[in-house]
Order: sequence, then structure tokens, then C-alpha cells
Amino acid sequence: MDMIKIGIIGIVGVLFAVSIKSYKTEYGIYIAVAVCLIILEYIMRYFVNILMGMDQIRGYLNENYQYLSLLLKAVGATYACEFCAGICKDAGYSGVAGQVEMLGKLYILSVGMPVLLALMENIQAIAK
Repeated sequence: MDMIKIGIIGIVGVLFAVSIKSYKTEYGIYIAVAVCLIILEYIMRYFVNILMGMDQIRGYLNENYQYLSLLLKAVGATYACEFCAGICKDAGYSGVAGQVEMLGKLYILSVGMPVLLALMENIQAIAK
């Protein structure tokens, strides 16, 4: 049911922003940002449920949950960058949006580097 609500909020918000944009361009952007923030509030509700599930998974990992932390960081960074890039694109700044997306990709690569290094160490240990 929440997906239907979010869809309706998104569609109505976009239609309202487009109709207002003809009068004042900046108001359309403000409406789009407000709709994004409302949808973000719904997303945060689901994120709390995901965190509770991750806490259960952490209990199964026996003190070796550093990779779970990396996964959460990567997912959070991905969402934050997509959110910011979407707002930048809506405002007409696609160049800034591209840079935000590039930063997100590089951040995820840097966060995932310890996992890659651990994998390479395990492959080397097996090969010897």
C-alpha cells in the first residue's frame, strides 16, 4: 500500500511542479525537492526495518561483521548520491549531477577495497 501512496505522491508532485514551473521556475524545483524529502521519509521507515534485520544477521556472524558494515556504507552512499544527483538533474545542473555520481562510484570503490584485498589474500593463500 505504501508503494501506491509513494507513486501517487511522486506523480502528483511532478505534475504540480510542472504546472507551477511555468509561473516561477524556482518554485517547481522547490516542490520537486519537497516531494523528494517526503519520499525520503518513507524510505527511512523501511531503512529502520532493514537495520533491524542487519542486526540479526550480525548476531550470526560471530564478531566478524566488518563486511556487513561495508555493505551498509555502500548502500547508503549509493542512495545518497542518487538522491542528490536526481535533484541536481531536476534543477538543470546535469554536470554537477554527473560529478556527484562519479564521487559515489569512487567512494564505493574505496569502501570495497578491503574486501577486494582480503579476497586477493585468500586466493594467494590457496595458490601456495
